Amino acid sequence: MKHALILLVLIAFQGQSQSYTVIHTIGKIYDTQSESYLTKGAKISEGANLKFESADARAAVLSSSRGRFVIQKNSSSSTQIDAIYALASVLSPVRGRLSTRAGSINNALDFQKHFDEGTIALLGNSYRTSVSATAFPMNDNRFFYAQYQYNGETINKRLDNDGEILIFNLTDFYSIDGQPVDPNLATESKLFYYNADDQSSTFLTNMDVTYVSDEVLKSMIDQFPEDKETAVLELINTMYGKCSEEQLNKAISGL
Repeated sequence: MKHALILLVLIAFQGQSQSYTVIHTIGKIYDTQSESYLTKGAKISEGANLKFESADARAAVLSSSRGRFVIQKNSSSSTQIDAIYALASVLSPVRGRLSTRAGSINNALDFQKHFDEGTIALLGNSYRTSVSATAFPMNDNRFFYAQYQYNGETINKRLDNDGEILIFNLTDFYSIDGQPVDPNLATESKLFYYNADDQSSTFLTNMDVTYVSDEVLKSMIDQFPEDKETAVLELINTMYGKCSEEQLNKAISGL
């Protein structure tokens, strides 16, 4: 009798459907089972079927028994807008910490490896990276500038420096005539080096970057009262792009 009772409990436990809680979303993902879009706090069953209604849409979810996961289409998934995916086919564990490229940037190839081999997440008030003063001196006559497209207009931004540190002042970078603009609408970002002595402008690399606003960062932090730095860093690396622990800690300290 005792063995039969244990067997029934095991069967009942195995029959319980695994569920996930949404903790962060980017873009629009429609759950055909609940007939609703994924939003923070929503529950998703393991039998859910999902429709991705915006480019690069993804969501971070949490299972009390299995940990953190991300929902996103992989490179082999269908590109049809109306395609429906079983949750299991688009669910993968949140990856651990990523190490960003270390050391000084010494040549154009280093710039390409740093900015155009995987998306970089920009957050906080600034983004800083070390550049060789021998290869790329920075002064009044020689400096870096970035360029992006916004609403059909080409925007050029001269970049600051602190000695051999190249600085992206993100408040100024994502503004036009002193007015802030939506970073998500800035496209085709490029990096150039300008030499006023011979009035030459050298293209260095495309910049694959995305911006994590203070509001988004605060929302992530609120999800994890304990060990928030590790959890948030994993989410940013998985959902937005490469981000160092130093960069994250600096952004958090500025909130």
